Amino acid sequence: MNVESLQSQIQEAFSLGADYVEIRFDFLKVSEIEQAIRIAESIKSRAIFTLRSVHEGGQFQGSENKRIELLRRLSMAEPMLLDVEYLTIKDNNDLADFLINQHTPILISWHDFECTPQINRLQDILGDMRIFSNYAKIVTTARDMNDAFRVLDLYEGIAGLELIAFAMGEAGVISRILCAIAGNAPFTYAAINRHTAPGQIDLRRMKGLFERINSFCNGKPNGK
Repeated sequence: MNVESLQSQIQEAFSLGADYVEIRFDFLKVSEIEQAIRIAESIKSRAIFTLRSVHEGGQFQGSENKRIELLRRLSMAEPMLLDVEYLTIKDNNDLADFLINQHTPILISWHDFECTPQINRLQDILGDMRIFSNYAKIVTTARDMNDAFRVLDLYEGIAGLELIAFAMGEAGVISRILCAIAGNAPFTYAAINRHTAPGQIDLRRMKGLFERINSFCNGKPNGK
């Protein structure tokens, strides 16, 4: 992504049927972030702002202090949700206090790029994440289908929490779909064209799958 194409990508996502967009500010140059915030101003109520660290699979090339500074700036732009990694907010009390004082809606995220931990471990992590927000995102890596379904087990007994939980990788593709059906996630993620994570489904295909599922549930096979 570059700032010149940001507006067209936002328009394309909505034209293809996306309800929300995630803007990955970490894919931009630091010098482009202010311009990107201005571009996103008109749709910020339907946008997740993300500035992902390299440690958690992002592309931000600046220092961690600069990233924290920019997370504060993004919060002041008042997006629908600001994605902040659990370890980032856990280790930065000043940032946590700032976001609370700003009344920033936070999506607390946690990623495992190697495996899918046992369910007890995931539940412990989720319990710690809930301290900071009612919106949480847990993403693991599936080596087989059992991993994908284990992530979905997190949806049992989570009253009062808006949880997005799925697994990356080819074995985890099914969890990207089922998290919004069996798990009642508020949304799931898809790519416009360039995938940003292993196993990510493109938006056209994701929309088509959900249309077929809805048609089946409404007793209208083949969408008729």
